Amino acid sequence: MDLDLLINEMNLQPGAKIDSGLLENNNFSKTGLVKRLVSRLPKGHNLFEAENCTVDCFGERLSLFPCTHSYLNKDRQWETRASLLVVDDHMQRISFQVVDGVYAAPNLVATFKNICNEFFGESHKLGKNHFTWKNNNLSFSCLLHADLVNAEFSIECIK
Repeated sequence: MDLDLLINEMNLQPGAKIDSGLLENNNFSKTGLVKRLVSRLPKGHNLFEAENCTVDCFGERLSLFPCTHSYLNKDRQWETRASLLVVDDHMQRISFQVVDGVYAAPNLVATFKNICNEFFGESHKLGKNHFTWKNNNLSFSCLLHADLVNAEFSIECIK
C-alpha cells in the first residue's frame, strides 16, 4: 500500500517529523487562540488548517479538490478543508473534508471505502456511513454525515 498523501502538493506522512514553518508556507495556518482553547489541546499539540485545498492520496487514486466555479449549479459546487494535528513536531492525524458536496461527498466516500477495502480488507462499521480500518500503526476512517453532503476522512497514528 502506497499512501502517497499530498495536500496542497506537500507530501505528508503520519508519524513523520514536520516543520511548522513548512506547513505555513503551503497554505496551512495554525488555529487561533479561541479554537485552541475550545478544543483543549494539551501542551505540545498544534492544529493546522487549510481551506479549499487539494488532496491526492493512494497514488492519486483519490483526488479531492474544491469546485467553487460560479457558473455551476449549487449542487455541483463544494469546498474542501484539511486539518493536521501535530504532536511534539510529529504528524499525528491528517483529516480532510468535503463540504456541501451533494455529489462529491458520497462519491468520494465510496472511492475511499473501496480503496481501503482493497488494501486492508473489510472495514469495521461504526455507523450507517462511518467506516474504519487499521493497518500496522495507522487508522483510516471515512464518514458521510447524516446530511449526505459533508464527508470527513482521516488517517491517524495509533499506538
